[in-house]
Amino acid sequence: MSEFIGDEIEVHFAKKPGPPTSFTWRGEEHKIAKIFTKHRVLDSKKQWWRRRHRDYYVVETEDQETFRIYFNRGPGRKYWVLYERLED
Repeated sequence: MSEFIGDEIEVHFAKKPGPPTSFTWRGEEHKIAKIFTKHRVLDSKKQWWRRRHRDYYVVETEDQETFRIYFNRGPGRKYWVLYERLED
């Protein structure tokens, strides 16, 4: 079961390149304790200026909440999104 969120977030790193270590959502920082999965989705079927390339992560925070976040890395502005909260 999951809860769709879809909010843009600010993501922080201990060092770049490297995995995210925390994110800020609605003014509150959430420290990432564990990264369960990471996968990249490349959209190569559309014309290059319309493609959406995304890096998806499933993370667990120190508060033991599980979220799916992604980095939109296609053409144009690059940004992070808190996609959904995952529940058991």
